[in-house]
Amino acid sequence: MHKASTPLAGKSVVIACSESKSEALASGLGALGAEVRIFTILSIRETQDKSALDAALDHLHEYAWIVFTSTQGVRFFLRRMEERGIPKRLDRDLQICAVGSATAAALETAGICVSLVPREYVAEGILNSFKEKYGTLNALAGLRILLPRAREARDLIPRTLEAAGVRVDVSPCYENVLPEIDSKQLQALFACTPDLLVFTSSSTVKNFIALIGSQRGKQILAQATVAALGPVTESTLAAFGKQAEIRPSKSTIAVLLEAIRSYYESQPERD
Repeated sequence: MHKASTPLAGKSVVIACSESKSEALASGLGALGAEVRIFTILSIRETQDKSALDAALDHLHEYAWIVFTSTQGVRFFLRRMEERGIPKRLDRDLQICAVGSATAAALETAGICVSLVPREYVAEGILNSFKEKYGTLNALAGLRILLPRAREARDLIPRTLEAAGVRVDVSPCYENVLPEIDSKQLQALFACTPDLLVFTSSSTVKNFIALIGSQRGKQILAQATVAALGPVTESTLAAFGKQAEIRPSKSTIAVLLEAIRSYYESQPERD
């Protein structure tokens, strides 16, 4: 009974994430009995150069689709609309694609209707959803699509759509940066390898290695059980020689927490 209710009792867990994800993860893992420490390894800030975003906002009526790949993209896109005095009432012919349920919820909370949410919450899922909707990506040829996103991001969506004849406008509206971290706090945090290390994005893995150092970072990855949110995060970990033990079926905090629970509940009892 005790194991079922608190399967992480006595386990030390370090969450490597941005501030936006830390609260929900810490709360959920704490409820599972874990001793949680938060490693804020990713800071998110709006871009200084908003020229591309402003140009897109000035021509919203020309787009067939806006594709949002994160809740942060929604946040900073809508913030800039408000700063520019642009109403959130989008043209009825402008359709919205949201990469996942959390991104869709952020849009719907702002009163914006979402037309398409892929089954897979990654870039490949967005492309597959367009294929299913139109039969082939070539059917989108001639359309104009807006992609508000992080300055640093995979180019799979624009590259693939442009190859199909789509005009894709990438509009950076935020960027992921390394936070300032006290070296003594960092040393104390990883003086002992945690039982579980949780990464929420590819950037958090890269920043972890950059801050800890390649040798020590890979050593910690090898020794700890690792949970990875999303297939891109898994791939980045693999590039550093680590196969994540915990891989949720969907890239949401709720599914990640359930995957962690299931993993530890399936572990054999030890005396």
